[in-house]
Amino acid sequence: MGITRTATHTFSSEQIDLCARLTGDLGAHHMGGHGDRRMTQGALTLTAVPLLAEPGVHMRKLSFTFLAPVFAGDTVTATVSVQEAEQAPDVPDGHVVLDCEVRVAGGDGAPVLAGTGVAELPRELFAELTREGS
Repeated sequence: MGITRTATHTFSSEQIDLCARLTGDLGAHHMGGHGDRRMTQGALTLTAVPLLAEPGVHMRKLSFTFLAPVFAGDTVTATVSVQEAEQAPDVPDGHVVLDCEVRVAGGDGAPVLAGTGVAELPRELFAELTREGS
């Protein structure tokens, strides 16, 4: 389809603390560390993915596999690639549904998260993404 969004993010211990307070995910590997390094929560790793939390975007379906840990201080690169766009019958006028592939890689390029998603967004935002992707 040709629409791809990529973002890079470095996670901090402060973000792990905030995520723990917001989600209640206080696992020992997040709070005390795994070895000598604090591991991000899965929900926190997802915040690096572009499009997921963009204004006007409603995620209808998400399916992810966490492949490797992400630690405080790690930088990841997250990519969303649109596989298909459609006007589904249950979508309000002026909106479009996108089937997306999601990949997140660590600083060494090794995958840490992979999955798919279905996003509903306003047609104007879709047109903007289409212009950016060309």
